[in-house]
Amino acid sequence: MAKKIKANKAEIEAKIEYQKIIGEVSRGGYQPIRFTRIKYKASNETHIDIRKFQRGPGDYDKEDYEDVYYPTKYGFRFLEREFTRVIKEYTLMPETYVHPDIVKKSFKLLDSGQYESAVLQAFKCIETRIRKLIKADAEEVGIKLIRKAFHTETGKLTDYTLPISEREAFANYLAGSFGYYKNACSHRDVEMDHLSAFTRIVVASDLLKIIDQSVKSKGKPFDEPPF
Repeated sequence: MAKKIKANKAEIEAKIEYQKIIGEVSRGGYQPIRFTRIKYKASNETHIDIRKFQRGPGDYDKEDYEDVYYPTKYGFRFLEREFTRVIKEYTLMPETYVHPDIVKKSFKLLDSGQYESAVLQAFKCIETRIRKLIKADAEEVGIKLIRKAFHTETGKLTDYTLPISEREAFANYLAGSFGYYKNACSHRDVEMDHLSAFTRIVVASDLLKIIDQSVKSKGKPFDEPPF
């Protein structure tokens, strides 16, 4: 029986261009259910396979012996675009959680699968808001603009109700997120799916909300701004 399973597995894998496990239920259990993205050589589209696996013995002769998991007949497979369509129909996107300016700029792109553009637009909202608030010149862009606006001692958008260590931490968080997420999408192709793009958009939303709150802050400052 084991030889038959291995033979069938080899025959199936010969038809596969690549496959990647993207989720698992009951991980480490006796019969986990795996969500796998599969690309077949004969198809231009990727598939999602949702299948029960059976834990079995590995190769006892190997020093790094560990159990292996064999796919069972209990499961189903369909085109990833159909999987995405069904998920979107039954999942509510938490628009109220995301800053409304970013919803307007990014969500249509996100829904149409233009993930890099969606992320770029989310972080562009931050950049344009900062430039408008501090009346910066057009050539002041990106991290240079952020460092000027949120300088711990001279920044016009710095929240002076915070101790200096927290001002510095936020400036670093904002500049680092901008450099890591936005700049990557600007200068090279970044492989993303719907969830990873949405995660980046949520970061941008969080930053923009903090900026808005900082501008509105009426608390007693730790230090008076020097302007």
